[in-house]
Amino acid sequence: MAQPADQGIELFTHPLTYVRAERGWSLRDLVEAIALSAKQLGVNMAAGREKAWRWEKRNVVPDVPTQRALAHALEVPAERLELLPWPRWLPAGDAVLSSYPWTVAGCIQALDAVEDALLDRRAFLTIGGAALTAVAYGWAANEPDRVVHAMRGGRLDAETVAWAEDRIPGLRRMDDRLSGPNLLRMIDADLHMVTELITTSSCPANLRRRLFRTAAELGQLAGWVAFDTGRHSAAQRYYIAGLHAAHAANDRTLASNALAGLSFQAALCGDPQNAVSLADTAHEQAHRASARVRALMASRQARAHARADDPVGCSRALLRAERYLDVAENGGGDDPPWVYYFDRAELNAQAGACFVDLHQPQRAEPLLTNALAAQDPSYVRDRTIYLVRAARTQMQFRHLDAACDLAGQAAELAHASYSGRSLAAVNDFRAELKPYADSPHVVALDAQLTALAA
Repeated sequence: MAQPADQGIELFTHPLTYVRAERGWSLRDLVEAIALSAKQLGVNMAAGREKAWRWEKRNVVPDVPTQRALAHALEVPAERLELLPWPRWLPAGDAVLSSYPWTVAGCIQALDAVEDALLDRRAFLTIGGAALTAVAYGWAANEPDRVVHAMRGGRLDAETVAWAEDRIPGLRRMDDRLSGPNLLRMIDADLHMVTELITTSSCPANLRRRLFRTAAELGQLAGWVAFDTGRHSAAQRYYIAGLHAAHAANDRTLASNALAGLSFQAALCGDPQNAVSLADTAHEQAHRASARVRALMASRQARAHARADDPVGCSRALLRAERYLDVAENGGGDDPPWVYYFDRAELNAQAGACFVDLHQPQRAEPLLTNALAAQDPSYVRDRTIYLVRAARTQMQFRHLDAACDLAGQAAELAHASYSGRSLAAVNDFRAELKPYADSPHVVALDAQLTALAA
């Protein structure tokens, strides 16, 4: 039903999982409620527990009569089903706000709104459709407020602001090597501290702008780690707060990075069209950024196009990324600190992922091989995911033995990290091997997975 998280906390992996948990329903309770509701509507219906399981675990869409019966059972107005597709019409908790004003006051509202983000256990996107792209368009169309002195509380000095700034590189390196829910709590605590400094301290405009930039970096880092640990609703909240803070700091490059993060999340969570729109806006607005940043933005465009099954758009974006990175490697501008990780190995890995998604293993294999050879071995989470991509490539070649060997290497690393995304990648790949369950290679992989989980 729900996905294990840290310290016994469960994440709700689908809106229907959230609905059931809120009502204390098992899958059997759910199908019985649907059958009773259908009878009240004058329709004979019988839905089995296994079918309901597929709605949650396999993203199967129930037929319209079933959805109407469920809506009746949940007391959801019938017109809501006409306005929103499955499963977005389900009453899956409070909506995540995304329409804050593009002002300093709106930024503070967005930062305040993540105060309880750690408690958001929804492992699915809660902002989608026009609301998500409106965030990008709204930011791109607005100029930032003039930053003024904060007027309440004690006076803040440059040393305190520098201390808050200086913590960020260490948090980023911890994400490279550890990630996980404990790191998210650390970043969240720092973000709350900086938000409090913004709202309660007095300081010159230049220091206040630095505080907004610090909040932006922390918000975006929290969004990334929340995404990595499967907390997708919280991740969207953090990213939007980070976008507003970057806007308040008048740092368009950093704001573009927030949109790129939202795009990457949308692409990997089944919303590729919005991912393309977000990545396009991020790339357009980063036109004055360093070549390395523009390479990163182009790579996000490529991933989105690949997920949207657009090989032409993907290839064009990858060519842009290659050209930008060539310039960067020859001294193409001053890079912001947060883009340190985007090197040739990372671009090769992202390009390889694109070609895996597009089912072009002959193009994916050399890119992923080069990425793994060049990657810093201490980046355990990323290496795990690269290995799973390489395993998928081998399956597309129908090389089951090589695929299982790579998946086994990935599993060893996944169990040594704190990244929910890494473990999910291994488990998802194993699910794809179900037709080959009797193969000795798969049996050996299963034995390895069982031993690691013990």
